Amino acid sequence: MKITAHSPKKTLIRFRRDERGVFAVVFGVLAIVLVAMGGAVVDFVNVQNARGMAQSSLDATTLALQPKINTLSETEILDQAQLLLNERMAVINLSAAIETVTKDTNEGTLFIEARFSVPTYFLTLVGIPNLQTRVHSEVTSKSVNIEVALVLDSTASMTGAKLTALKVSANLLVDELMPNAENPNLKISIVPFNRYVNIGMPNRNEPGLDIEPDYDWTPAGEYCYNTYPNSTYQCDSNWESYSCTIDGVASTCWRWVYTNCTGSYGAPVEVCVPQGTRHFRWYGCMGSRHLAPLDTQDDTYIANEVPGIMRHWNSCRVTPLTELSSTKADVQSGIEAMTAQDNTYIPTGLMWGWRLLSPGIPFTSASAYGPQNKKVLILMTDGQNTISPSTAWTEHEPGNHRVHRGANTNEANTKTAEICANIKDEDIVVYTIAFDVTDATIRTILENCAGNGGAYFDASDASELEEAFINIADDLKVLRVSR
Repeated sequence: MKITAHSPKKTLIRFRRDERGVFAVVFGVLAIVLVAMGGAVVDFVNVQNARGMAQSSLDATTLALQPKINTLSETEILDQAQLLLNERMAVINLSAAIETVTKDTNEGTLFIEARFSVPTYFLTLVGIPNLQTRVHSEVTSKSVNIEVALVLDSTASMTGAKLTALKVSANLLVDELMPNAENPNLKISIVPFNRYVNIGMPNRNEPGLDIEPDYDWTPAGEYCYNTYPNSTYQCDSNWESYSCTIDGVASTCWRWVYTNCTGSYGAPVEVCVPQGTRHFRWYGCMGSRHLAPLDTQDDTYIANEVPGIMRHWNSCRVTPLTELSSTKADVQSGIEAMTAQDNTYIPTGLMWGWRLLSPGIPFTSASAYGPQNKKVLILMTDGQNTISPSTAWTEHEPGNHRVHRGANTNEANTKTAEICANIKDEDIVVYTIAFDVTDATIRTILENCAGNGGAYFDASDASELEEAFINIADDLKVLRVSR
């Protein structure tokens, strides 16, 4: 073996001229830099998206803690804010640190600033594992008061998964707007509707309502019917499904089907009995005022009262409304109690939602109209009007008792549009949500109904319904946050 030795000078010259593998090394380094630079756009977009979520979370935290500024120190508020923020941030994979808490008990103001850390996906390749962003929120007790009427479709077409989705979505809005058990400066009411609205039995004697005392009525004459005592008629019976329409929505219904019938009824024998006394009662539901303009207006209740529905059987198949309340449990109970029955008459829901927001009779718990009292009506329905007003059930009832058993969809649609316009004339913010609605006419009416800063949402499924309610909650929180 022969080993050749080179001088140090020659070795350095050879090393400088030997470029084998240099391109691969340089390309590898540059590739990392280029990928990181290109991906930086993605990371910065993620930061902006995260900033929006962080702002919403900090606003909710500040809203929750502002009522405590008179009982907690700034340090105690900081600790609680950090806990609340950590809980919210864990859901969206962000970390946050409260940096500044300032309270002013004279002005009723709470200011919180926080720093958020957003993990990166591409900049981490060049040694930047996260990006920082700061947001702040300020809430004052002198902020605008907000009153919200949730007017919610609880008709038969909402049965099952739809009603469950509605309850989940409505509760999401309540959780966002009502972080505490009691929530000053915010009141929410729940107005379930189908063909009627049930105002609740305790409100029977409120002014502006025409609800008669319960009474008995015995029709004249006898009721006659045929019996078949000698019948040999027999059939096989099966419980079968068939296609039907429930509240304007294609559905599956069930019925008994009789086949292989044999024998005969035989000669009929007529039986006549006294008509019997009918016990008419009020079960909480309200009809429409008898003059056409009045059932789209919120005034003149003393001269033209709203009639209660008197029946000898309970036709009031809708959950009682929940009046304006700042107590979270009251609002949640109103949502959870909702059931799905009967047909759709949207105007009755709109009118009673409006009446709850109005400071005048029949209900008087709402604040006066004015810039410091923001009023919001949120209407959600899953279909078209299938019911319209009609005359009284029987001749012995007063002529101004208009029940809702007509089928004039055009009339109901016209009234819906008129009421929407009248509500907006009172500077009430109107949001509308079409939930899995296929009828183009009612979708257009709902879209036109929204206004005064409100918006229309077309939700095709449960997830989009949740998104609609969350977006509305975010809008309303802005009204309560100073900056």
